[in-house]
Amino acid sequence: ARQLLDRMGLSHRLSHKPGTMSVGEQQRVAVARALANRPKLLLADEPTANVDPGNQQQIVDLIRETCEEENVALLLVTHAPEVANQFQRIDRLEEVNKIAIGS
Repeated sequence: ARQLLDRMGLSHRLSHKPGTMSVGEQQRVAVARALANRPKLLLADEPTANVDPGNQQQIVDLIRETCEEENVALLLVTHAPEVANQFQRIDRLEEVNKIAIGS
């Protein structure tokens, strides 16, 4: 977790409470926390929402690089084309009323 926080530029904020952090810092901590568990599948719903463009790119880079390094499958939902276009596979959903997954 410390290594991920360092990559996110937040190692100096280790002892700070969430209420003292900016929205962008809170978002980066959430991403680092999710990746620290080394999941097999990472579900990321708008991980760059409410984040300035510089931090947005940092979050996208961290997610992409970590998923590639750790062989983690990624399902990332975003409304931002500049984020989506940075990934190899993009599936666009125009309108979804119901989603059902079955065997």
